[in-house]
Amino acid sequence: MTRKSKQAGGNMPLTAVERKKYSKGYGTTKTRLSGISQYTFGHCALSLHAAKDRPVATPSGFIYERASILEYLLTKTQELKQEKYNYEKVLQQKKDEESQKEELERKEKVRSFEQAQKVVSSKRQKTEVNPLKRTSYWLAEFQPESSESTSKIPGRIPPTRPPSPNSLNPLGMKDLVELNLKRNSDDQVVCAVSEKSINTQQAIALITKKGKPAEVVLEQVYNNLGKERNCPVTGKKIVKILVLQKGGSSFAAAGGVVEAKTYRPTMT
Repeated sequence: MTRKSKQAGGNMPLTAVERKKYSKGYGTTKTRLSGISQYTFGHCALSLHAAKDRPVATPSGFIYERASILEYLLTKTQELKQEKYNYEKVLQQKKDEESQKEELERKEKVRSFEQAQKVVSSKRQKTEVNPLKRTSYWLAEFQPESSESTSKIPGRIPPTRPPSPNSLNPLGMKDLVELNLKRNSDDQVVCAVSEKSINTQQAIALITKKGKPAEVVLEQVYNNLGKERNCPVTGKKIVKILVLQKGGSSFAAAGGVVEAKTYRPTMT
């Protein structure tokens, strides 16, 4: 039989019952996410309820209510303006400090040159300006001044457009695509052609004309159109196709993240 120190958990002074009792705040914990915590297709990605009030989609494929995404863009735009103002203010302070430093260096060179040209008596050279500086060097007036700049330039230049809430790509009002979401009696989004409910299936938006709501259909229905590139609902020519984000599921086969982890220190 191996020694106790060589066995698994041999250095642990606590028993199994004690470890179970005191290990509530230690160790990595993980839990499986339920379907209600996943993204639901047809729901606003900001307000998290059904997008019924003029739903729009971003280039990343997420669906929002128009009022929610416009309020977000307005708030972020104001924050970016304030961030840009602070950035330019710091740059100006940095520029002023550099100008003052150059001016002080120029004056110091002039003073050194003038002193070098003067004929100073040896008695005057030996006279101390302030005798306390030699004995009381810890006083505040005798401390050296820091040459470092007090204003630090921010690490990044503020962007000109606010980021998208999910993809973080630059987003503007002109990038929003208005959608026509058809719903059934259970308040689920259905395909505009087959009228099948869309949950975790891949759906796409058919953009026909600028300013017109795009029809939402299943990807399989669009693939069955073949070479026909006219909208099966409106009959107009399809200008662009926008792939929408699929709804999440608690099943691992759906391809989403179904488990969440919290890393905490272990009890050793």
